[in-house]
Amino acid sequence: MQQKQVVMRSPLSMERLSELIGLIYDAAIDPSRWSVAIEEMRIALGFATAAIRLQALPSGEVLVNVTSNIPQPYVDQMNSYGAEVLELWGGMAVVGSLPMDRPAVLSQLNPDLDTTTNRYFVECGKPQGMIDSLALPLARDGRGLGSLAFSRHVGAAPINDLQIEAAQLLIPHLQRAATINRLLDMAAIARATFQTVLDTLTAPIFLTTADLQVVHANPAAHAIVAGGELLNIRNGVLVANVSAVSSALAVAVAQAARDEGALARKGLGVPVRWQDDSAGALHVLPLRPGRGSFDASVVAAVFVARADTPFVAPTALVAALFGLTPAEARVFEQIAVGRTVEETSEVLNIGRSTVRTHLLRLFEKTGARRQAELVQLAASLAAPLAGLA
Repeated sequence: MQQKQVVMRSPLSMERLSELIGLIYDAAIDPSRWSVAIEEMRIALGFATAAIRLQALPSGEVLVNVTSNIPQPYVDQMNSYGAEVLELWGGMAVVGSLPMDRPAVLSQLNPDLDTTTNRYFVECGKPQGMIDSLALPLARDGRGLGSLAFSRHVGAAPINDLQIEAAQLLIPHLQRAATINRLLDMAAIARATFQTVLDTLTAPIFLTTADLQVVHANPAAHAIVAGGELLNIRNGVLVANVSAVSSALAVAVAQAARDEGALARKGLGVPVRWQDDSAGALHVLPLRPGRGSFDASVVAAVFVARADTPFVAPTALVAALFGLTPAEARVFEQIAVGRTVEETSEVLNIGRSTVRTHLLRLFEKTGARRQAELVQLAASLAAPLAGLA
């Protein structure tokens, strides 16, 4: 059976990318919009079908389960093929080792796949004419498991680098949306608008302007402020008790106001630690005017989450905080894990003098005076993430 499909012949334009990201964030706060979001992504990337699934762990509650262009009889059968789908991708060990920042292509991951014996492929994939898949990771940790998969029709060209690269641009935004979905009471959101349900949520949420002026805070957020151990509102502005956290939060919210498409480069969340030594993150969700019944000045929702995976590397935070160039960030990342100038030179395939030049700029921008202090800087930002992956 031929499925309708649009073949992508050029990279996503910035306008199209921004549109898709906007749809993803719409779905983050209104799960009914996932059907529109994955349909548009499927068409833009040139695939025949799409399916997104997100489960909360350890409860196993299914938070999101939406498909695009898959006939209903097959949709009804899909949940019964869990083991067979896992087998297609090489088993749990293989799936668990896949990177969280890149798409996975079935034909590349399992080139010797025998499709004649796999029950899912025989009963569900082959009858629809599906021959290959590309999967994007949404969550894979102790609190959630999820992915978005696109399938290629047998009559279409093989999955190419252009599709993979375009899909990779969407991963950080999909992961942020999945994180927000896990924080929200999805059943309540499904019954009401985002704004009306804000005050009933247990997750602390602040709605802010581009300069972190708080327009609205739900009761849980006010409780955080009243406790005084993590966040405060001073002269109407949201600030953190740790200056580095405040700086990182300001960078993320300002970026959300300017260009939500670039927000991923600032990290998916700012790591924080409570006084009881429990870890968590501040997640920034861009909110452009017209999405929901928000005040026009509101550009972001800041969610406070305990013990969640923010999917952000300390290098990204340091680069955002201190304005590092991409080359400086790459050198910082190597130095931060304890590599010497010589080792960094070999790993990055650049001259030692170039590494030293970048180091001098890193010292100037961060205020560090030696490599050990750069390591300490990275450790101070990475510490809240320990044990959360």
